[in-house]
Amino acid sequence: MLNPKVTAVVGVSTTNPFSPGNVIFRKLAFENALPTYPINPKGGAVEGIKVYKSITEAPDDIELAVISVPAKYVPGVLTECGEKGIKSVIVVSGGFSEIGETGASLQSEIVEIANQYKMSMVGPNCIGVYVPDVLDTFFLPSERVARPRKGRVAIISQSGGWLVERLEEFASRQVGIAAAVSIGNAAQTEVTDFIRHFGNDSNVDVILAYIEGFANDEGRKFIEICDKIVPKKPVIVLKGGESEAGHRATQSHTSSLAGDRAVTNAAFRQYGVIHAIDEDEVMAYSKVFSFRPKAMLGPRIGTMTVSGGHGVIASDEAAHYGLTMPFFSDDQQAEMRDVMTPAYQGIASFRNPCDLTGSASDIDYERVLDKMLGFDSIDAALLLLLPYAPGISLQIGARVANVSKNHNKTVVAYVPDLEKYEVIIRGFELNGIPVGDTIEEAVQMLNGIRQRSKYLQRIGKA
Repeated sequence: MLNPKVTAVVGVSTTNPFSPGNVIFRKLAFENALPTYPINPKGGAVEGIKVYKSITEAPDDIELAVISVPAKYVPGVLTECGEKGIKSVIVVSGGFSEIGETGASLQSEIVEIANQYKMSMVGPNCIGVYVPDVLDTFFLPSERVARPRKGRVAIISQSGGWLVERLEEFASRQVGIAAAVSIGNAAQTEVTDFIRHFGNDSNVDVILAYIEGFANDEGRKFIEICDKIVPKKPVIVLKGGESEAGHRATQSHTSSLAGDRAVTNAAFRQYGVIHAIDEDEVMAYSKVFSFRPKAMLGPRIGTMTVSGGHGVIASDEAAHYGLTMPFFSDDQQAEMRDVMTPAYQGIASFRNPCDLTGSASDIDYERVLDKMLGFDSIDAALLLLLPYAPGISLQIGARVANVSKNHNKTVVAYVPDLEKYEVIIRGFELNGIPVGDTIEEAVQMLNGIRQRSKYLQRIGKA
């Protein structure tokens, strides 16, 4: 399903080039350059390519079929796919369990057909699968949706709209993905199936899931598979339907059971699942783990800044997450002060946060960070960088990153997300230091690292 050599689209139109089936067909055939057979009972041609009247009439080498026809026709099409030996199917059509009892009955029927023929079926009521440079079954025109570069984050979502927004954000933040899967109603293949798959995929470093709820007994299966996968790589979950209003909304969206929030939270904590409370945390955790950060074996952060106000904001945010910024001892402060540029030693503060002032230069950041990372009293470093300072150059990201490579502690930076500082951001990130575009995001990154490190310590894997 994630790497087909030949595909088919059932439900193309010979009269409406903007129908979902036609959009999907053009993407597969022209953008992904996959041999793709268009299917419509009327036959004819689409984009100069022969339209087959049924899957049965199409050639026998199809590995993935995308079905975009009214719900009532889906069972018949699935049966044809099964008879033809097709093993993976994406049903983008809606009109199943999300609309009530009648649709639920129809959904049960297509699950039985898929199981009978041993087909893997994603959907229904989904937008399908996106794999950079390989596959795109989304029925949204490419020019309207950004696509992230190839990377190492796998995304699984019960909501197609939420997934599309995340792809936009990932693309704008230069975070690459390995694959993105919209599972919709998850009638047959469930979130657990994809977590298992991506958990064993060496091309994936972190798994992100948006879940509105679980079908009967699926919550238990989810935790059981996470118990096996989480020690190997992070699993991040944004859970929808946690309020009463949200619970009701899930019923009309994917017909999922939202579940009890307290039970869900306790299970996530016990099994090391990182529970994002909002989309800001989703981005922070996804990005930081795509860098394979070093462990953070305690909650203590050493912070450097050129603005006292930024240090205050970071301190407040850290306290919210149970992270601390312990004061450095007099001896530690003296060690850091001694390596500062002599002219600025008297005006800098080294208590923690360390305010190097707007006079600080690249070399001050390098030397003070080198000293700070050597102290046993901190577990990680947070760099609050305002490149407005005249002594800061565009090379500071790469220079500071090289210092961090000499220490076994994780370092996270904040740099304003402005185009003129792109070189600085890339200098950090190409050398292994993730950058938050807000102070809050940088602290959230550290919180994610700390959560995972605590879990790995608890199970003896740190």
